[in-house]
Amino acid sequence: MMSIALSPKLNTVGLTKRFGLRTIFSNISFQLAVGDVLAITGSNGSGKSTLVKLLANVAERTEGSVKWSLQESPPLPDEELPQHLGFVAPYLQLYSEFTAWEQVEMVQKLRGLPMKEEQAKELFQRFGLLGREHELLRTFSSGMLQRVKFICALIHSPAFLILDEPATNLDQRGIQAMRQLVADGAPNRITIIATNDADDLTMCSLRLELE
Repeated sequence: MMSIALSPKLNTVGLTKRFGLRTIFSNISFQLAVGDVLAITGSNGSGKSTLVKLLANVAERTEGSVKWSLQESPPLPDEELPQHLGFVAPYLQLYSEFTAWEQVEMVQKLRGLPMKEEQAKELFQRFGLLGREHELLRTFSSGMLQRVKFICALIHSPAFLILDEPATNLDQRGIQAMRQLVADGAPNRITIIATNDADDLTMCSLRLELE
């Protein structure tokens, strides 16, 4: 379903984040290539969520650089990154007065991409939500909302997929669907997962531990 004819690369150099006088982490550098699945681990408060926000370009860096590229092309400009990035996190908000389908359509519009209806239907089916895609999100449970976040993140077959505690609020069926979809796409993209979950870690080929 999610064939990606790209060869993504991610290069992070000297990444540092401070809040006031407090340094959350400093001088983080690594390179990732297509097929890499990186686990970011660490105790509560170590900065896992902060780091993935910086990598997803939704928070400002104190120092350092993050460069995303496709094939041998120059680094992607920040404004083009959403077209190639999927991001799932418990703190991301959905619009409760939208239907699930409308939410996915809006995310695609914000990316400047067309709605992929057949791919959307397949994702709704795989997450057990087909038949409920036209219901309002305010009627959904927290686990159902987490599934919609995954649909939004995967609808455009991203070259970069960043997940923060991806199993949050999911039941066993949702976890299985999530892990299978992550595994299906992993050979063709760069995947980053912030987690301490032992089962999540089995999907990862690399690990970065924050202290």
